[in-house]
Amino acid sequence: MFQPKISKDIFFKDLKDKTFVLTGYSSGIGEEVFNYLSLLNCNLILIGRKKKYNHRFYRCDLTNQRDLEKITKKISKQNKEIHGFVHCAGINEVKSISNVTLRNWNKVLSVNLTSAFIISKILKENFKISKNSSIVYVSSIAGHRKSLVSGVHYVSSKSGLIGLAKQLSHEFGKYNIRVNCISPSQTATKMLSKSMTKKQIKKLTSSIPLKRLGTVQDQSLVILFLLSSLSSYITGTSINVDGGQI
Repeated sequence: MFQPKISKDIFFKDLKDKTFVLTGYSSGIGEEVFNYLSLLNCNLILIGRKKKYNHRFYRCDLTNQRDLEKITKKISKQNKEIHGFVHCAGINEVKSISNVTLRNWNKVLSVNLTSAFIISKILKENFKISKNSSIVYVSSIAGHRKSLVSGVHYVSSKSGLIGLAKQLSHEFGKYNIRVNCISPSQTATKMLSKSMTKKQIKKLTSSIPLKRLGTVQDQSLVILFLLSSLSSYITGTSINVDGGQI
């Protein structure tokens, strides 16, 4: 599979030494973003279940909204200036609506959408101080149309992130806080292998104009672009990183 070699130091040097909050950093796209920002010597604030290296870590179950609010308020008080937030956390369930319980619905929406709302709302004042901050949510092309495998709760949560980004770009724009999404297509991650069979993946790959699945590098480089000054006039949008599927 073709995979370009990108020098992060050249293209994203303005991100060096800046402070970013991350969720969903332990695997997949989020882990790749974590690795890139670490190489750029960024100060990372991690919200999740797994500590990584010596970055500041706040243990939290994102389905527990009270704990998330407390932790995010603590982060806000302890860090005057925050330059950005990347919400990569996401869970998926392969179920038809007949099999989706209210508990299933609330769990997926809590992790995928509500946690992004809570963190963005509470850290608003910290983003304002930096005077040039960026929020990036990882949505999905399923949020623009439908999914052949994921449940209605997953698709709704990803569509909700796109709406959240559009509305917050309007409300936060006067503070020079940019809010965007990326909408990945099916990406070669553990989550994909759990939700689709090898036969389904092969059939999908043949239908993609570029004839390959996306990689975590494909997705993470667009996230870095949206965090950087290279995208200083982009807000309220969702970039499809899908090999031409939409």
